Amino acid sequence: MVDDGAMIARLHTESWRSAYKPFLNPNFLSGPIEEDRLRAWTSRLMRRPANETVIVAEIENEPIGFVCAVGGEDDRWGTLIDNLHVLPSAKGQGVGAALLGAAAEWSAAIYPSAGIYLWCFEQNAPACRFYEQRGGVAVEQIIDEAPGGGLLPALRFHWPDPASAFDARKVGLRD
Repeated sequence: MVDDGAMIARLHTESWRSAYKPFLNPNFLSGPIEEDRLRAWTSRLMRRPANETVIVAEIENEPIGFVCAVGGEDDRWGTLIDNLHVLPSAKGQGVGAALLGAAAEWSAAIYPSAGIYLWCFEQNAPACRFYEQRGGVAVEQIIDEAPGGGLLPALRFHWPDPASAFDARKVGLRD
């Protein structure tokens, strides 16, 4: 069970600083994000419900990414992939796909009749392509509050059958 809020917050911060640089408030990304993510993850991991998992990817015992899933979160859409982040230096190595696959497997084992879904800022084109290439279908668009302020369009990606959607290959995953 992952309970290291500081480690998750660091991974989350580095991922956002890289992926969200083109469209999030630069003042937020250059400073307040660190305390914001530390506070969020420390609190969240201390009170984690039974239907939530956090899986960390490691290479040589060094954390390089994580996924957080909330099982059966929505009656219609299924399990929420609430966060999926990989360090910029580890992208393109299959880590994100392995994490998404691990979350899908976890969900399918515990919530077999539920799909999985996630939200992605539409301006995060590389992430949108990543989800589409793995069978995710953009089924809804909303205007969402952006971290650090402002409003941005976000897409809901959905996989009705997560058990068959992903490569189950693992790269040093632990939960």
